[in-house]
Amino acid sequence: MRNPAFLPTLSFQNSAHQVTIAMIAISILNGLLGTTSLLLIPYLTVYNFELWRPLTALLIAINPVEIIFGALIIYSIGGALEQSWGKRRFLTVALGIPFLGELAAIVTCTLLPINSLVAYHGASIVISTIWIAYGLRAAFSGQLLNFWGSPLRGETFALIGLGFVVLNAIFAGILVVLPDLFAAAFTYLYMYRRGGINLAELRRRLELAYYNWKLQRLKKKSGLRVVKGSRDDEDPKTRYH
Repeated sequence: MRNPAFLPTLSFQNSAHQVTIAMIAISILNGLLGTTSLLLIPYLTVYNFELWRPLTALLIAINPVEIIFGALIIYSIGGALEQSWGKRRFLTVALGIPFLGELAAIVTCTLLPINSLVAYHGASIVISTIWIAYGLRAAFSGQLLNFWGSPLRGETFALIGLGFVVLNAIFAGILVVLPDLFAAAFTYLYMYRRGGINLAELRRRLELAYYNWKLQRLKKKSGLRVVKGSRDDEDPKTRYH
């Protein structure tokens, strides 16, 4: 993460800053209304045709901590992503993927016999999506991130964002964070497809790792073991017994 002293100046021309301002304003409005009329409720969205809910819920945070830290993450990390990617790709990831996560949650709640009256707010989905995407972008470029003064690999940074989602699922239940889980999965798929190794290459690596693991198991079952040469040898030999 960037040092706060080097955060960019607030600009209405910057999409990340616009999203930050919109998130704060809509969240405060939702708090003042004190209702669930702007939140995503799958049952009402589908059966009452309240089709505005996935859009209005997308930038709503429901408590002061989420508003403050969410605004900082969207403003700083989101701004860095936009500077690197450009406006269109940033908005595709930051808002498009969370929106798809909401739609996937609506479909799941409609098709499966589960309580679809749960109310979802989307700011947490946007925050985790930006966090994971930022970490994976750094991972693919070989960049180390500065996380509260400590160097951190991009993969680890992304896993921290995923970890928040998984922990919420463990303590609050999967249903409560259903769109967050979908969005996290979509973010990994998108980033590996666009910014890292393609899916065919990823599958090839997984298959190679599986065959190596299987080979090691066969060696153990057949009694083969590797004996290394003496440390005094300049060119240690390896032989099988």
